[in-house]
Amino acid sequence: MIENIYLKKQGVEITFIEKQEVTPEVLQGAEIIFGNLSPQLINTIDSIRWVQLDSAGADSYKGLRDDITLTNCSGAYGEAISEHMLGCVLAVEKNLYAYHDRQKERSWENLGSVPVMRNLKVLCVGMGDIGSSFAQKMHLLGCTVYGVRRSVHDVPDYIETMYTMDNMNDILSECDIVALSLPQTSETIGMFDYQRLSMMKKDAVIINVGRGSAIVSTDLVRIMKEGHLKAACLDVTEHEPLPKNNPLWTCPGVYITPHISGRFNAEVTYDKVLDIFSTNLEHYLNHEPLEHIVDKTIGY
Repeated sequence: MIENIYLKKQGVEITFIEKQEVTPEVLQGAEIIFGNLSPQLINTIDSIRWVQLDSAGADSYKGLRDDITLTNCSGAYGEAISEHMLGCVLAVEKNLYAYHDRQKERSWENLGSVPVMRNLKVLCVGMGDIGSSFAQKMHLLGCTVYGVRRSVHDVPDYIETMYTMDNMNDILSECDIVALSLPQTSETIGMFDYQRLSMMKKDAVIINVGRGSAIVSTDLVRIMKEGHLKAACLDVTEHEPLPKNNPLWTCPGVYITPHISGRFNAEVTYDKVLDIFSTNLEHYLNHEPLEHIVDKTIGY
């Protein structure tokens, strides 16, 4: 796997190097970085003019120097992550997790009725590439899908109604599935605390594939132990790796994956990331505007 690419202007020289082997000396004279090096390290290299992240998330790069253009790989991860989210929905709503537990006990027990997708209401909190991809899939399955974004402008035909962060609570209590694919900002940290989790519909499911900080972990443990929600499917947590003594591991109804819905676990994602970089590299060499530019003041 290519971890980082360094392009030097002299004759378009490209150097491939493992991330753990990067030192300030290696970076001297580099103009472009492809890969997620620490922003503190990048800021020490005066020659850097453009950083292309291999991730969609860019919130930890808000402190990058003003003279460095930052681009991300938004658009590369929606397909794989939204399929992971769909898998979570089906596993919960069709009782597949529960039947797997019964299998361990060799129990031939019918756990009762399950819903069909067309009777579910879905709220996608975050309507970037990931949230939009998931919304489309749920719409195709017959769900009624609502979206939440910072401001309402265009409303896609697969969205019933678009809400903002300010009026999201108006629809929250009606939804069976609440899917979070948010970046980390001052607005999103702790967004789903005990009060908002309590507003959710009884036996609803919450899914988080954005940033773990969007859900207050201690409040989620409390709400799950009270039996208010049917399930919480977490691919991200407040602290990663999740400490072995964290109560989320053993909390009833909580299903954890180790931040693997994206990354390069799906080969197509890796191909999309390389396509984004190669397209931007061509733009850069031709002195054309870059795509996927990140606003460093807000982190996406």
